[in-house]
Amino acid sequence: MRTTVQVSYGDGGRWKPVPLVKLGERRVAAVSHPAGAKHVSLRASAEDKDGNAVEQTIIRAYALK
Repeated sequence: MRTTVQVSYGDGGRWKPVPLVKLGERRVAAVSHPAGAKHVSLRASAEDKDGNAVEQTIIRAYALK
């Protein structure tokens, strides 16, 4: 299985890869927020061994204070 996560702090104008950390049987996206960021957009994709794939993009998935 192939899984990727990307993050954007500019409403999807520019994407950066997010490292995935194995935690037991799960993988966790390790997102680090830069100073001054106000919103976080996320894009994830996954593909299984049979070639079935999905991609989802969420612009302004959450806000930062």
